[in-house]
Amino acid sequence: MKKKQLVFVPVPGVGHLVSAVQLAKTILERDDSFLITMLAISNPFAGSMSKHTESLASMHPEIRFIEIPEAITAPPSEALAVSPVSAFTSYVNDHKTLVRDTIVKLVMADNPAPIASVVVDMFCTAFIDVARELGVPSHVFFTSGAAFLSLVLYLSDREDRGEPKFRPTDPDYTIPCFSNPVPYRVLPLLHSDVEYEAFANHGRKFKDSNGIIVNTFSEAESHAGFLERTKNIGMLCGWAPQVEILAHKAVCVFVSHCGWNSILEALWYAVPVITWPLYGEQHMNAFQLVKELGLAVELTLDFRRDCPTDFVKAEEITKAVKSMMEQEG
Repeated sequence: MKKKQLVFVPVPGVGHLVSAVQLAKTILERDDSFLITMLAISNPFAGSMSKHTESLASMHPEIRFIEIPEAITAPPSEALAVSPVSAFTSYVNDHKTLVRDTIVKLVMADNPAPIASVVVDMFCTAFIDVARELGVPSHVFFTSGAAFLSLVLYLSDREDRGEPKFRPTDPDYTIPCFSNPVPYRVLPLLHSDVEYEAFANHGRKFKDSNGIIVNTFSEAESHAGFLERTKNIGMLCGWAPQVEILAHKAVCVFVSHCGWNSILEALWYAVPVITWPLYGEQHMNAFQLVKELGLAVELTLDFRRDCPTDFVKAEEITKAVKSMMEQEG
């Protein structure tokens, strides 16, 4: 069988890297004619991704991992304070030459098999241009849900039409892919014009790719009920094997930040969710779970971890857990 190559470029974050590896694994299970290379950009705050890539490489020897040299300066804290998405995007964009050189020297030169696509993360849209320069297709791997994808594309269309940016005083918005009006408070950090434009620019770049890959669902159902309560037992760790934890029969509720990976994993294992979104599109994901699908209990929908006066009190957590228990019987 004639071989062909796929080159993945995930954003430098463990959650996005794991998602990319899972997609690559799924592709190989369906078509083993692909040769897959995963390019790992160093995290500007945590440094090299070696620890994670080495672990993943040992579990997935069929996937080749290449680390991009650490040659780009991390974004300044001032820029991050103004617009985390814009600052992080600029950091990723500065890797264009490094990524291009790596593909040419370590992927194309090492194997004559043609590159079928460069699969870029939703925040790595600058590399769509790299793929075009190399004369190969590109696809965007959108690591959140279809509703947030719809919002990002909607923002770019609003910008192109010259429509005003979202404001706190506006009435709730009618956004494609949502059946309910969406309040300003759950929109992902769009209170900054720079942040708004950063998301809109990504949406505009999506249209330059050959396609968008998004992992989503049409139907889901909640867990049948709680089995038992947990009492005074907890553990704090840096990066937990979340899939293994959610799959364990002792887990009967998940207080989640509502990242898209976490939502899909909780639904897959039928673990009830209590929403506690922190940043990015997580507030929209929480809104979708609670208001659109009725698949979660609301602890909060608009908590912002960068707001020093914003706290979630123990009483609110207790109330949410009791509400979940009453619903589950």
